[in-house]
Amino acid sequence: MRRTRTLAVLTALIVAVTTFLVPTTARADVTYLALTADYDRLSADRVATVSLEVESESAITAVEAFVEHSPEEDVWAPLTSMPMTHASGTANKGTWQAEHELDIEAHPGATRYKAELTMADGSTYTSDWRYLDNCYQLSIRDLTSSPAEIDADTPLTVAGRVLVQKTRDTAPQPAADVPVWNSSSPVRTAADGSFSFTHLYTNFISLQAQAGWQWYDQWCEVSEFAPSPEITRQSVELSAEIVTPQPVKAGDQVTVEGRLQRNGADGLTAVANAPIAGYVTATEKELVGETYTTEDGTYRLTFTAEKSGPVTVQSAERDIVWSGTASPGQITVEGDPEFSEVEITPSPVDYEKPIRATGLLANAGTPMADATVWLLFSADGENWQKMQRGQTTSAGRFDLQSTETTQDGFWRVWYESADGSASASSDVRQVKVRYGTQLDNYKVEVGPGATVSVQGRLLRHDGSGLGQELPIHIYFMAEGESTWEYQGVTNTSTRDGSFEKQFTSYEDGYWTAAFWGNDEFTRSNAPIAHADVPGQFTTKFAEFGASPSPVAAGEAITVKGLLTRSVGGGAAEVAPNKAVYVYFLPTGATEWEQKAVVQTNTAGRFEKAFTAEQDGYWTVWFFGDEGHLSVNSGSKHVDVQ
Repeated sequence: MRRTRTLAVLTALIVAVTTFLVPTTARADVTYLALTADYDRLSADRVATVSLEVESESAITAVEAFVEHSPEEDVWAPLTSMPMTHASGTANKGTWQAEHELDIEAHPGATRYKAELTMADGSTYTSDWRYLDNCYQLSIRDLTSSPAEIDADTPLTVAGRVLVQKTRDTAPQPAADVPVWNSSSPVRTAADGSFSFTHLYTNFISLQAQAGWQWYDQWCEVSEFAPSPEITRQSVELSAEIVTPQPVKAGDQVTVEGRLQRNGADGLTAVANAPIAGYVTATEKELVGETYTTEDGTYRLTFTAEKSGPVTVQSAERDIVWSGTASPGQITVEGDPEFSEVEITPSPVDYEKPIRATGLLANAGTPMADATVWLLFSADGENWQKMQRGQTTSAGRFDLQSTETTQDGFWRVWYESADGSASASSDVRQVKVRYGTQLDNYKVEVGPGATVSVQGRLLRHDGSGLGQELPIHIYFMAEGESTWEYQGVTNTSTRDGSFEKQFTSYEDGYWTAAFWGNDEFTRSNAPIAHADVPGQFTTKFAEFGASPSPVAAGEAITVKGLLTRSVGGGAAEVAPNKAVYVYFLPTGATEWEQKAVVQTNTAGRFEKAFTAEQDGYWTVWFFGDEGHLSVNSGSKHVDVQ
């Protein structure tokens, strides 16, 4: 059998407390008896000391120890018996001892001892068994888990080494062929003591490696836990249905059935052995029953009906999955009023905007007129506050509103009779609040090269941070126009809500930005800023040359120069990364020949070498682009000899 912690605790108790006695006669004059058996696992002689402490009204004349060994699970075989020597004390209160040499090669593993006492009057008493494990000491080293990040679908590998130390004078050595238990299936160590096993993580036990777990082999049990990886929990889908027909009588059994599944990599996957709790919310949320999911994720929860109210089922959060909640509806106890046609809207609701609850209150199908009903709110689904009171109409209808919508939470409608004998609750509805947002520190800056930078911060309406990345959409409207044109989107910083995005523009005009909202936050304001941008750059070849001249035929001619740009007569700056076209016109010809296209470097310069073949003229063109006007360098004549 597999050793367990429970067995270890039980064994410790046997050592620490008085052993129960089994007398062979009706007399019971032994008042105290404790049997122990112990040995030094690292001692070379492996001798167990069996000790018995006894207090008795009758004198003890002899004590004999009996030894048994377990060669396999649930099987015990006699090994030997031996007299125990009176070591100290008197015949009525003393200690008896014996030594037993353990043979680990012939009889490894579980060994047990009991003592039989013979009294002066001839009666005998027998102690309970005392257990020890005749085994070699093991240790687990270099225990690892991989990969470093997992989820419920990622196989986890636990690896390590098992070492054995047989005596105190010898160093630990690799232990081969040792069984190592884990939560999926046992493995055995290799010749070097190494082992590994791979399985899906379910809980912390998945990290455990337990060596020498078989009770009847030569290996002492040792257990270690590998380092825990970072675990990404998966969301769950929890279903629930009240299968007991309603209404019910107080004291009847109500059954809820459903299934728990996680959103795994390949779709919905059953979650087994997960705790499930059921609640009924009358005046307060009350636990009514608990159960566990089966291997296919299904569950069956049964509880006793006491009060009418909405039922909530929750699955526990675990290492690999988040918690889940399902609302299967109401249980209705006969004689209690009942809500129907209840609507609680909107969901989500904007911050401090009205939430509205409407519906019908009836008793045994008859509308309840002029009844006091309450709209209740709870941030956690357990502690409820009265937010708004109202009266039903003659037709049993109610219409309640509250603007206390400042946080996410749960809402329901509640009725209780004046004498407290009858009550009713609507289903619980979870409603999220969409918080207001605002664009702050909004500005548009014009930089070099017709660059326009749109920047700002997106905050909550109260000026606090949002703590997440949200999209900011940016638009432009040229002066004299009336239509906004979409330019692009950028995301806010999770740290402080700031954003910035650059555009190239050659037109004066207006820029605006906005966050359009989502399920958590309402749309922001859309501030407008004007930007004056410079016109297109004027370009110029500040330097241009073709040399040398004259030059011998077959030698190199170098065409080079410097392209600059300026705006409105301002200071010139270099024009980097621009395409310059090189042309040649042979002497006597009328058509220019394109010889090459070169790119200006970061300093605005360009250079290209050609082979001199004939006299002629060299020139270069920059043909301009969206932000730059075109320009020609003029020509240079080269005499080829």
